[in-house]
Amino acid sequence: MTNTVIRTNGSCINKLIKRLEKQIGKEEANKLKETAIEVVKNCVRVYSENFDFGDVGENSTGLVSKPYQGLNSIPNETTGLIYGRVQSGKTNTTIAALALAYENNFRCFIVLTSDNTWLGKQTASRFNNQIQDGPVIFDWEAWKKDPVDFAESKVIPYIKDTGVVLVTTKNVAHLKRLLIVLKTAKVKNFPTLIFDDEADNASLNTNEAKQSKQGKNAIPDSSTFEQIHSNIRQEIANHIYIQITATPQSLLLQKLSQPCKPQFCAALPEPGDSYMGGELFFSENSKHSVIIDAEEINQIKKQKGAINPGNKWIIPEGLRLALCFFFLGSIYKMLSSDDEDDTYSFLVHICYKQDIHTNLEKLISNFVINLDQAIREKSSQADYKQAIKWLEQAYKELQNTTDKLPQLNQLIDGLKIQLRRAIPTIINANNPDKEPNYNPGMNILIGGNRLGRGVTIKGLMVTYYGRDAKQKTVDTVHQHARMYGYRPQLKDVTRLFLAEHILEAFRSIHEADEAMRQAIGDDIHNIQIQPVWIGGDLKPTRANVLDPSVIGVLAPGKLVFPQSPAYKKQEIEDSFHKIESLLINYNDDEKYYEVSIDFIIKVISYTKNYYVPYEKWEDKRIIKGLKDLQAKGMDKGRLNVRRGIRNKRQGLDMPRKDPFKWGGFGFGSGEWLKEAQKKYPDVPTLIICYQKGEKNKGWDDHPIYLPMLVLPKQKFVLMFNYDES
Repeated sequence: MTNTVIRTNGSCINKLIKRLEKQIGKEEANKLKETAIEVVKNCVRVYSENFDFGDVGENSTGLVSKPYQGLNSIPNETTGLIYGRVQSGKTNTTIAALALAYENNFRCFIVLTSDNTWLGKQTASRFNNQIQDGPVIFDWEAWKKDPVDFAESKVIPYIKDTGVVLVTTKNVAHLKRLLIVLKTAKVKNFPTLIFDDEADNASLNTNEAKQSKQGKNAIPDSSTFEQIHSNIRQEIANHIYIQITATPQSLLLQKLSQPCKPQFCAALPEPGDSYMGGELFFSENSKHSVIIDAEEINQIKKQKGAINPGNKWIIPEGLRLALCFFFLGSIYKMLSSDDEDDTYSFLVHICYKQDIHTNLEKLISNFVINLDQAIREKSSQADYKQAIKWLEQAYKELQNTTDKLPQLNQLIDGLKIQLRRAIPTIINANNPDKEPNYNPGMNILIGGNRLGRGVTIKGLMVTYYGRDAKQKTVDTVHQHARMYGYRPQLKDVTRLFLAEHILEAFRSIHEADEAMRQAIGDDIHNIQIQPVWIGGDLKPTRANVLDPSVIGVLAPGKLVFPQSPAYKKQEIEDSFHKIESLLINYNDDEKYYEVSIDFIIKVISYTKNYYVPYEKWEDKRIIKGLKDLQAKGMDKGRLNVRRGIRNKRQGLDMPRKDPFKWGGFGFGSGEWLKEAQKKYPDVPTLIICYQKGEKNKGWDDHPIYLPMLVLPKQKFVLMFNYDES
């Protein structure tokens, strides 16, 4: 690996950091710069190793000296990953990395955004506003009418001088015109950096699963994938392609031959101290998550009209508490804020169906009206007492995380003025507004898919979440975590209301995310084989973007064992004696000894097994899985050594078999497996079988130890890609 030298300062990056210091603070801005340095160092290193030294980096030319002419259509190792966190400022990270890459003579920058015009415009605007004294920035509208003229009049004059940034949504028509621009301007002669925002969303081959069954000749690549990877990336071969996402499951599980498979991690940016993420909401005994009855979500979804019409007070208990909490929390913040135009938002996200959004709008509007009239004593005394009781419950919840809270009657006085302005707004395809129009004060937002990936909710305080697909995918559910983000001034009044089983799903995803980050952190330059931790009812990603023939699962509570153990005397003699010395004191065939995970790993490391395509056992993979168990706090397991009671512990006499002919119980009895599963379900159990290894049984007249591992019956599975080098 080369020692990469880059420029870490320059007018463009320095001006950007000064601007960011005013927006997010000096500490956060400097952290962004550190991440940008990491990204650019990795990009310059990978570019130099794959193409040539001196094109980019310190004292570089900014020109392609050796056009790529390799065997592969896209150069190996040129796909990298910026693995950010949901709502953690990944766009700022990208902008900072681009500004620093400009200082190191990358001359063309392509920024791919999701196929959403509003978000695309928002991204282009942010690049334009933040970057000064650097490359010239254009979006897809600039080359939409005449890409040839745009290339000749705008790109060619600037690319060698200042460089250019081309921002486009992942719309096929826009990408086709971008390709014309790149060809006309001969951008292939300039070092290029491609940033693909939400790369796991639209850039993958959505026909991958179909192709695995019917073949590529029968099923073409999906259109967006083809435009990016078969056309654009091949046209400008001397490039680095950086994927940006908080949910890389679908990327990490791609086949190694896929251009979407990240080969190196450009950065694992850590958010600042003011970031609110999974740890806040999904740690044990979190004060910022409130459990609601799952049945009330179903009640709302099933109801076609107003809930119990005629009774104005009937509203599901959890939703009522969430709203009352939001009202009081908003008033508390209004009383303590110097800015009368501050925004406070309540998000309801339970379903994508528009009729349910309409029903929710009526339900919440009705509650707001009745509560407003009750606290202003414009209805009955009974209504007033009921309203005060509900607000007292919300006040008590507010006290769990809020210091120096004003008296309840003071908050209610403020609520009497503000509550009638809390008018619910539906954000879905029927709404002509592509983004929420926020009012000063309280905002109640109801919606579905339009409130998904990439959308930031301004001033989000309270989330009422009930999106509950029968088959959840990790990356999709994780992208619904709108409650994540930077809102330090609202942390004490931030809440997530959800059913317990959905909380557990989010908790599993949070644990999965942390485990993946730890795994990648072991070696950010090599992420070819990485696990994905997911809960039992969760899949990592959409099935259509993966080849199912190369995806494997180490499932909870299951037995795994090698299909092709080495058995020749010369291959196993040395390691056999090492295992013998380790197991010398474990003499009871019926006993399951408590041992450390480290000890289990050591025993397995001395066994030798040949990998058979599509089998679950692969020595390094199994050891990696055990180490990940350790990382999750599981440091003990069980060891059962089977030498053969009937044979007076002289060894078992099972014949050697071909791969996948061993049967479901591996090298021994199903009773051993059942006992481990029954007595020790929460830890891994290594059952190691001492076989005589006789020649007439297909062995090599040398005893052998054969490993079988019973996985713990925990709330995760370990997924991997078979297509390993």
